[in-house]
Amino acid sequence: MNYKEWIEQALEDLDTAKVLLTNGKYYASAFYSQQAVEKSLKSLIIYLGKDPGKTHSLTELIEMVEKEGVTMPINIKENLMVLSPHFIISRYLDAANGVPFKQYSKSISEDLYNRAKEVIEWVKENLQ
Repeated sequence: MNYKEWIEQALEDLDTAKVLLTNGKYYASAFYSQQAVEKSLKSLIIYLGKDPGKTHSLTELIEMVEKEGVTMPINIKENLMVLSPHFIISRYLDAANGVPFKQYSKSISEDLYNRAKEVIEWVKENLQ
């Protein structure tokens, strides 16, 4: 596995989240914001010489990063905790307690996008 390819895909997912946000597809933007962060964390774990496995849990990925001795700032952890549930909520009616696309607004998706962007910038700093 190549960490550079993972961060490259993470950046593409973040760009996709921005395109979807701009075009009013707020639920899909939320999903891609979460995906961008997940892939960026997997990139960092691979960079640190470990296998991130197939998990989609940002909590598990946080633990893997910290186990390797990388200190994660509180604001980055908080961003991850906010983003984490959108892997499911943005796609499944039972998880969203309704139709997913109706659960998201521009402001919610903008917040998620900005949080994802901040996490990815932090990851990129740790890849150098």
